[in-house]
Amino acid sequence: MRSRYWALAAALPALAAGCDAGRPPVAYGEPTSIIAAAADSLWAVVGDSVHSALEPIVFTVREERTFDLTHAAPRASEWKRLREFKRLLVIGTRDDAWVAPVLGAAVGGAPRSLPALVEAADVWANRQEAVAIVLSRPGAEEEVYALLPELRRRLDADYRQYVLERMYTSGRDEALADSLTRLAGFSLLLPNVYAWSRRDSIFLFTNTYREGQLLRAIIVTWRPSAAAPLSAESALAWRDEVSARHYELRQTTQREPLHIQAVAVGGGQGIEVRGIWSSSGSFPAAGPFLDRLLVCPAQGRMYFLDAWLYAPGKKKYEYLIQLETLLDTFRCGGT
Repeated sequence: MRSRYWALAAALPALAAGCDAGRPPVAYGEPTSIIAAAADSLWAVVGDSVHSALEPIVFTVREERTFDLTHAAPRASEWKRLREFKRLLVIGTRDDAWVAPVLGAAVGGAPRSLPALVEAADVWANRQEAVAIVLSRPGAEEEVYALLPELRRRLDADYRQYVLERMYTSGRDEALADSLTRLAGFSLLLPNVYAWSRRDSIFLFTNTYREGQLLRAIIVTWRPSAAAPLSAESALAWRDEVSARHYELRQTTQREPLHIQAVAVGGGQGIEVRGIWSSSGSFPAAGPFLDRLLVCPAQGRMYFLDAWLYAPGKKKYEYLIQLETLLDTFRCGGT
């Protein structure tokens, strides 16, 4: 069994001695970190499967876990502190002391039948999200296995909603989306913090944070749909051309590894290519990129959308979801 208590040690906050008596603490921890509470005997059987289901690997510039899961024995002394984590998963029967409080705060009330997945908020701390796998009997590991796919889907959906809300904290730039439709025949719904510029048919959107330590950029341009083949190499060649002329950070588009899939969004259909860019010389850097070639038949255009990220020393999954979500707001003119 894996243990990550060493990684949590630095994250455990000091308890505030001056807190008002009876006031719940504010939940702590990263939104991608999950504390899983289950009896040691059950975890010994299901732990590896839970890790595999809830920690799928995504590729950014290297392999990265979507979530980090840490088991906590609910009868151990650490549980009193760990149960104040921002994200919790508890596994057991309705009579288990670590499950009953989640059931008592369950969204929509207690389940009518078991086994069941139950969600609750602010159980042991404010701004906390907890999910319970409630078993029909002690040690029913087969019930845990059966609920893992749905649990993974819910956790991913909740996290994507969190990313969406953070991304649009500054508000949605509806005025820019309308202006792009009139000026260029396409639209994107960007957060208000993005700056933009135009050079002929090249539209550049940028978000720079903390003096260059977090850079996000998107370029949208187009050609007649018959002028370029719909292929991964065409997208990469287009990226080489655009980045050399319009990005201040000189980038080399790596040809492998690549992740390629079909995509349809906003009235256009085409392909998506994900990979890595790098930069050498006096300012060595690297990061992920996300390209899309979308054919919009009503306009006779093939659009090229390029999004890239520079986030040194940071997990990149959240920012890739942001860029993916922004590209999903693309609309061909009139769509």
